[in-house]
Amino acid sequence: MERRKFIRNSLMTAGGVLLGSAVAYRFLHEEQPKEYPLPPTIENIHKGKGKNVLVLMSAGTRHGNTDRLTDAYIRGLVKKGHTVTKIYLGSMRMAGCRGCGACQRNGNRCVVQDDMQQLYPLFAQCDTLVMASPLYFWTITARLKAFVERLYAISKEDKYPEKETVLLMTAGDDKENTFDHAQSYFHIISSVLGGHEVGIYCAGGCTGCEKTARNINMKHLENAYRMGLDL
Repeated sequence: MERRKFIRNSLMTAGGVLLGSAVAYRFLHEEQPKEYPLPPTIENIHKGKGKNVLVLMSAGTRHGNTDRLTDAYIRGLVKKGHTVTKIYLGSMRMAGCRGCGACQRNGNRCVVQDDMQQLYPLFAQCDTLVMASPLYFWTITARLKAFVERLYAISKEDKYPEKETVLLMTAGDDKENTFDHAQSYFHIISSVLGGHEVGIYCAGGCTGCEKTARNINMKHLENAYRMGLDL
């Protein structure tokens, strides 16, 4: 039962005793706040005649640096005429793989019932998988890593569907080796999915949560847009 309804029902029977009739009356008759739906976690950005592109934006913050870089890339995809679906992984309920192996015994169905179940069919339909992530502890986010782990459920004899792959990343550091570990892991993911890498863009020198405002250099947004045009 929804929490407020439970409290209201309880007060109707015991409000006079527990809180006093005046308090109970005010609670039961006060104007209820309007409920606003949460922003969608899956957005169908564009329907085109080109490739089917699934974009995984794994940052927990919307409209931050990674999200802006992702949207710049998406603008290029839309301009080129591709079909684009954008996923906000940071807003989804998703666990990592349990390693139970049940999926390999029950027809490649993952037994973990969370938001990943919505993503399996989208992954199956896409031609290109775009992984967008801020740099957390020198690699991709845990949420994006969980998505990758959960793909094991659809593997058959350690074989996976072949997809084109793209990596978009942001970081505060801007050193020569800042993205080395993350890129190395991306290469492994791409090889498992057929080895069809079609783009990597890593934007260093971004202002992160340590400052009062997040900021990404406009040159990164322009470069990501042009990379989208090249797909």
